[in-house]
Parts: sequence; structure tokens; C-alpha cells
Amino acid sequence: MTRRAVIISILMAAIVNLWPVYSSLVLQSSRTDYAQISVGFLIPYFFLLFLNLPLRRLGIGLAPRELVVVCCVGLVAVTMQGEWLSGYLLGTISTPLYFATPENRWMELLIPPMPTWAYVSDAEAVRTFHESLPAGESIPWAPWLSPLFWWGTVVVALLTAGISLSTIFRKQWVDNERLAFPVAAALLELTDSDEDGSALGALLRSPLFLIGFFFTFGILAWNMVGWSVTGWPTIPILRSTTIRLGRDFPPISFTVHPMTIAFGYFTKSEVLFSIWFFHLLAAIQAGIYNRIGFDIGEGDPWGSFHAAIGWQGFGGMIVFVGWGVWIARHHLAMVYRQAVFKEKRLDDSGELMSYRAAFWSFVGCSVYLVIFFKQLGFMWGPLFAFWFGLAVIYLGLARVIVESGLVFLRGPITPQAFTWHLFGPAIVNPQTAAAIGLTQTIHCDAKSMAMTVLAHVPRLAQAIERAGRRRIPPLILVTCGVGAISAIGLTLVEAYTGVGAYNFGSSSFKGAGGGAAESYGVVVGKLQKSFTTDWQRVGLLGFGGLVTAGIIGLRIWNPLFSLHPIGFAIGASLTMRSSASSIMVIWILKTIILKIGSLSLYRRCIPLFLGIMIGHMMGIGLGVIVDAIWFHGNGHPLNRW
Repeated sequence: MTRRAVIISILMAAIVNLWPVYSSLVLQSSRTDYAQISVGFLIPYFFLLFLNLPLRRLGIGLAPRELVVVCCVGLVAVTMQGEWLSGYLLGTISTPLYFATPENRWMELLIPPMPTWAYVSDAEAVRTFHESLPAGESIPWAPWLSPLFWWGTVVVALLTAGISLSTIFRKQWVDNERLAFPVAAALLELTDSDEDGSALGALLRSPLFLIGFFFTFGILAWNMVGWSVTGWPTIPILRSTTIRLGRDFPPISFTVHPMTIAFGYFTKSEVLFSIWFFHLLAAIQAGIYNRIGFDIGEGDPWGSFHAAIGWQGFGGMIVFVGWGVWIARHHLAMVYRQAVFKEKRLDDSGELMSYRAAFWSFVGCSVYLVIFFKQLGFMWGPLFAFWFGLAVIYLGLARVIVESGLVFLRGPITPQAFTWHLFGPAIVNPQTAAAIGLTQTIHCDAKSMAMTVLAHVPRLAQAIERAGRRRIPPLILVTCGVGAISAIGLTLVEAYTGVGAYNFGSSSFKGAGGGAAESYGVVVGKLQKSFTTDWQRVGLLGFGGLVTAGIIGLRIWNPLFSLHPIGFAIGASLTMRSSASSIMVIWILKTIILKIGSLSLYRRCIPLFLGIMIGHMMGIGLGVIVDAIWFHGNGHPLNRW
């Protein structure tokens, strides 16, 4: 690992956090936090790749190994902004006092049990954050220091635990199970893995690449003219067409998304088929439930499009994760014996960390997180239920994305919902309820913070020399620190000196729409009820687990059985409503390509799909630039799911 690779990685960490914050909150242009693989990183990284081509010809460009280092740390650092961290963190710790009213009873039920070090307890600092400061007043930094420090320690612990876990599972997933890692495969195709620098140059000379690039880029650029010219005809892209199966059936959205299609091309066909098949099946099942009147109550925000289907999907994810751990049991046992008893059973010289360091780092971080959340107010039962649900989401989504390449990915329910309905407000005390609300600082929207991208880092790092791999984990932590300071600092400055956080347009800082205020509203609403364990939901959880176990059993009994348990586990996820159609499209295209020309034609078509993805990214980047110059504060969001 070279010094300039480290410096560029640190600069990249700041850039990939600053421009998305500025784009979404100030320009009101494109957001970059929808997908697990962030557009906020991909756009500047692709720009770096293109810039590096002429520099390589001059003999001063970055070598492939250096680009991989930048890729590894940038993928993770970008998760410090938006709805991974900065948006929900700042929204969660600033929301309680600002939105408290006599009608919502927050001052009575929510705020008294909260520890004052876990949220911003200065009412005036919170008010001016949401509404902006009067002219001439200085930013009140002090009230933010305590909550940001303590939640910062949680972020460091989560990142360290994630790096450790991904290191432990790398050999199992890559060498033993040979999972596809479609995202890593696509990025390595673009990172010019040939030392002579010919791979990316050859890609840019490919007619298929140019067709894919100018198709998506051209459509976006053409539509931008309509921002200034009245009556300009636009070409539909990323627009949803709603298909209804019948009365009471949830609508099926048909959306063609270039990013999903591009990464999906590197995914196994059986996984693609299973995802859209089970999504369609979930929609039909939800419609039948609605028609016959089967109702388990309201679904919690950020979960499935139907509460019952979401709970059975989470049961499937629990079994899917458990099965993955079970088949890795021999590997995990050897890691454990190597870490605890110093028995040299596995060669870990090529890993990001030694197995001993990874194991004890994971244990130490886990112990710290349990202590932290106990101090936050959790009872022991709900505490372990929450962390069990969080572990299933984190490990499950990581496993799904390394096998499927599905970048628009969420879990079927949240760990908060799992905890609430496993115990109920009749058992959960006010301190635990408040603590559950505060957990949205690090987990919301049923997605993980950085774990899905951390799972790719050990795979990407195999392209780096062994001596440099051990420097990746500390560099990730440093660049995440740079990214977090950049994103949080810019958000605070723009809120206090600009229009105020409430006017950013982000749900994180509003009273509704999926942000922290809605989460607190759920907490207070449940505190005013008296149910205990919701056995209907637990039963659906078990049913989903049994179905997934049956699918796994059929695959063992008959290796030709084409349905994959991934599809059942995430088929009912809310984001599948817009992703399933793109997954179906790429499944059809890939099936035709493989039928006509086998693997040789499949390889020859790779440039087309890489061009589609890069053209889409560059079009979004151009849109942000146009908004910055001519439509400041009244931008045009181009990036959606």
C-alpha cells in the first residue's frame, strides 16, 4: 500500500460524504443513499478511473492495487452520510425536544426516561438547528458534543465488529462456498486489474460499452433539457408503471433501473429468478390475506409492504442466516480454536486481520455494545432480542448481497419491530421503549450500516499484495472518521446558517415520512397499549422459517431445484416493489444470452451492462452539476430506487 493511495483514500472519504450531503440537502438534487452500493462513491470513483487512464500513459497514474485500496475504503466511508448514519443520527438525537407537543405526549412518556447524554437536551440548540440561527449568532456546538461522542463510539464498535466478521467469513464465502460477489466482480472489471493498464482502455473502445453508456447517459442528458425548455419531450426512465392484480391486492410496480440490471448481470440466474418469483408470490399472498380478512395489525415503518408477509420473510431470513452459519461451522470452529487455543489450523496470512485479532475484536466490540445499550435503558430480554434481530439483518443482508448483487436491498422487518412484538408494551418499561427509539441512530430503514459493503472488502482486497491487506482495517476506520466529521459538520453548518434542517426536505428531519419523529411516534403509540407477545406474528415467523428450511432441504435433495431461499427471505421487502421488475428483465436477458451463446457470449456482453451502469452514474453526476449552476435549491432528483 503506497502513501499516495492512503492520501487519495482520505480525500475520497471526504468527497464521497460532502457532495451527497450538499446535493440532497442544499441543492435539493439527487440523493445517493438508496442503494447498498452508493452512487455517492461510484460517481467520483468512476471519474478517478477515467482520469487515471491518461495518467497511466504518462507513467504517473495509480496502479491497479492502489485503485483497489481506494475502492475498499471508499465503499465503506460513504456510508457515513445520509440514511446510513448522519441523517438518522442527527435526526434521532435532535428530534425529541423539537417535535414534542402536549398532544403527542412525548414530554410525558418519551423524554423523561431518556439519558441526557444520548440526545441533544438543549431546546434552543435544537430549535435553531431545525429553523436556522438568527443573523449574527454563532453555531452552538457544545450541546452536540456529548451525544455525538457516545454514539461515535458505537459506530466505531460496529465498524470494527463488521470488519472482524467479514474477515472471519471471507474464506468460507469465497473459497469454500464460492459465492458470486457480483458487485466485487463488476468493480474489479472496471478497476483495470491488468497491470499493463489495458483492461479499462479496451472496455472504453468496446462498441457494446459505448452503446450501453450513451443509451442511459443520453436519455438523462436529453431529459435535462426539459428542465429549462417548456414542452420539451422527455424519455421515460426510472418511471414506475403500476400493475394491479385485482381488488385488495397490493400493486406491482414495473420499473427498469439501470443499476439493478447492471449488477444483476453478474448474479446467478437461479437467484434472480427466485427473487422476482417470490416477490410476485408475496403480492398474491398479501392480496389473498386482504380478501379473506386475515389481519395481524399495522405494520411498522421501514418493513414489508404487508405486515404478515414481512414477519414470515424475517422468519425465512433467520433460517437462511442460521443455515449459513451451520454450513460454516467447521470453518468457524477452526477460527475459534485458532483464536482461543492458538492452534494453527488455517492460513490467515492473506486476510485483513489475523483470525485471533478478528475474533477478539469482535468479542470486545460486542461486549461494549451490550454494555452501552444496557446503559441506554434496555431491559436484558429486549436488549438481546434487539441484537439478535440486528445480527440477522446485518449478516443476512451481507450474505444476500454477496450472493445476489441486489443493491437496492432492505430487510423484511426491523429489529425494533421484532423486539416490540416479541415482548410487547406490557413487559417493555418506559426506559427500554425510549432506548428502542434511540436505536434509530445506527439502524433504520431495515438496512445495515456498512456491513453489506464491508463483506466485499476482503474479497476486493485479494487483488492487493498480502503485506498491504493488514493496513486496510485501520485505514477504513480513519476514513470513516473523516467521512463522518465531513458529513455531520456540513449538515450542522448548513442547518444553522442556511434554511434550517426542517427545510432540507429530508425525512430524517421532518415530523413524518419515515424519519426519527415517526419512529418516536411508534414508541409512544405502543406505550399506550398493553399487549404482550404477539403470537400471531411469532407464528408467521415460524411459518416463514419452515418454508425456508423446506426450500433448503429440496435443494440438498435435488441439486437441480431452481428456487433459492434468498428469494423467500427478501421477496416481501418494501424495496422489492421497484426492484423486482428490473430483476425479472435481467433474468430474461441473461437467460436468452446463455441459451444462444453460452458463457462466451455472456463474457462478450459484459461491456454493454458496465456501460449502462456507468452511463447512469455519469448522467446523475451531470444532473447534480446542472442543478448546482442553474437550479440551486430547486434541484431535480435523478437517483431513485
